[in-house]
Amino acid sequence: MRTSIPFFFLVGFGLIVHAADLAQVDIGPYSADDTQKHQARIQEALKSNIGTPTVFRFAPGVYHLSSAEGLAVPDGATLLMEGATFIFSEDMKEDGEAFLIKNASDICIRGGEIIGRREAWDPGVNIAGIRMVGNVENVRIESLICRELTANGVGVFGESNAKPIRNISLIQITTINCCTAYGDYLSAQEGPAPNSERIDQGNVAFYYVDGWVVKGCRLIGSKSDGTHFYFSHNGRFINNEVSNSKMGGYFVEECEYVLASGNIFSENGSRGVTIERNSLFCTLTNNVIRHSGREGLWAPEIRHILVTSNVFQENGRKDDKEQDCEIRLDNSDVYATVTGDIHIKDNIFYASDHQTAFILVDDGIEGIKIKGNTYTGSIPKLIERPARK
Repeated sequence: MRTSIPFFFLVGFGLIVHAADLAQVDIGPYSADDTQKHQARIQEALKSNIGTPTVFRFAPGVYHLSSAEGLAVPDGATLLMEGATFIFSEDMKEDGEAFLIKNASDICIRGGEIIGRREAWDPGVNIAGIRMVGNVENVRIESLICRELTANGVGVFGESNAKPIRNISLIQITTINCCTAYGDYLSAQEGPAPNSERIDQGNVAFYYVDGWVVKGCRLIGSKSDGTHFYFSHNGRFINNEVSNSKMGGYFVEECEYVLASGNIFSENGSRGVTIERNSLFCTLTNNVIRHSGREGLWAPEIRHILVTSNVFQENGRKDDKEQDCEIRLDNSDVYATVTGDIHIKDNIFYASDHQTAFILVDDGIEGIKIKGNTYTGSIPKLIERPARK
């Protein structure tokens, strides 16, 4: 069936298509007595107009996913999924995802809820909500909810800096109790669950992505890190909430030109914010970072960083010996980047008496400017630690 899609619809969903007649395919509803056939019928519908930009409209209802082989989303597809719930079966044995975007571009997904069965699955089974791999660009995902998955809500995995995935937008995504389990340094079983990989950590995980925005999302209760951005450049992380992660909240590694602003990072089990390992030209501004298990901000091996107008409140709540603090700047000989050129200005610090200092700076770090901050608490404002042996 074909229908005329007006120009404002196309702009609203970020598609790279001008006003024209687009095909429309209606999917569902399907019978609750025939759940084993739901996934095959959805995939058949998604393949029905290969090569033609198409709007796929899911009827409200429940869709059962009997396999972890992700539903392949074609080029130029718009998936309208408001009111649609996708539920995995309890007997998943293989890694996978609900939707797979592989070597496909100009895609929009709006609405929908993806529900996993983490309590029923083996801890080594890693299943995501949406995963992108290969040659992908121009994808917008909006108003999606993911619950009880054992890998990312949304995982975007390019091949390399030379072959990144480009132009990805996540808007008002909600993830609850997702990701592979990871035991922290105080737990009896430290480290990742058996048979899981690092890419399975993070409610939102971006590897080798160039040009991206994550905006207005609620990333709640990750069983590992709330986020992980790795070799992902020219990005914005704005107006999000990351809370109650087992491990860190906002995790930036080997990234350049990334802005984090207007976020709340609260009650995360490890660092509230980590910017590390050769990250350059990143900013952390106008955020609330509170009640982290370890530092509010840990910053090793990075340069050209601005930390301004944030609120740091009672981070370092777990015992990390003499390293309990709000901000810790470190350096080592492991990575090429030497920590420096970091401005820490106009922040508000609320600290607890058990902390060693508001800010800990490793010996020998130069180009650190700390001024205009407000400190509440009786602990020292700044301690420069002795050089590492």
